[in-house]
Amino acid sequence: MPYVSTEYGKLKKVLLSAPEYLTIQDPLNVISEDHLNRHDDVNIEKACKEHEDFINIFKSYDVEVVLGKTNPHNVYTLNTRDLGVTTEKGIIFGRYVKPARWGEHRLAEKALYEKNIPISYKLNEGTFEGGDFMYLDKKIAAVGTGIRTNMLGIEGLRFNLYDIDLEIIPVDFDEKFLHLDMICNVVGEKVAILCKEALPDEFIRLLEKKKFELINVSVEEIFSHACNVLSIGNEVIISHNGAEKVNDKLKTLGFKLEIVNLTEVRKSGGGPRCMSFPLERE
Repeated sequence: MPYVSTEYGKLKKVLLSAPEYLTIQDPLNVISEDHLNRHDDVNIEKACKEHEDFINIFKSYDVEVVLGKTNPHNVYTLNTRDLGVTTEKGIIFGRYVKPARWGEHRLAEKALYEKNIPISYKLNEGTFEGGDFMYLDKKIAAVGTGIRTNMLGIEGLRFNLYDIDLEIIPVDFDEKFLHLDMICNVVGEKVAILCKEALPDEFIRLLEKKKFELINVSVEEIFSHACNVLSIGNEVIISHNGAEKVNDKLKTLGFKLEIVNLTEVRKSGGGPRCMSFPLERE
């Protein structure tokens, strides 16, 4: 049974998808749009090598990797996080805004079906993408309402999760940041990387009230994916070569880092968190 209730429990199983058809001809955010404007498209061979290195980190920590299906018509399947969210009740699939991403759920469902991994619920109204969902702890989850998730989608989540003890709080932010996990990321128990300038004051106060250690990044660092790293549990974090200052800070806090070169795949607009859909955490 798929089960996740935090961002930092020991990861046991994850859904990934190879970037074999990745292109940025239809950019998803300002990051990929910038690469498109500079005619700096993805080198697929290098991107696939980077993704292989990414997979090998998971395997070295005994995390089971489930590979999603791919096809040439769905070029952004690499960023599996946006499919939805795994909860105490199982997997909830969201609803994409951009037509470029329609069909990704079908590809993921095929791969999960082959592994006998069920889908608990599929959102049928509103919009919701998994990059906007962030567990603060086992009792509270923040859900971003930027440009990809709306309040109708959040109400769908609340309806499905009404019978578990999880409070869902909306967090509004500027649409240029795309998803909540570009500007806020919980990486350990009461440890978060965020950009205070990009988040509402009341949300910052909530984290401070809950006594979070906050690693603040600048707006400029957001667009190097400084927030977008991934905890795999036991204070081990998969980071990347675009988050140097954050990496240094995490090390001083006692985290062990596995740093992977993601120069090509980050052109799509995502980092390690975007590229991973946790299926099971302790």
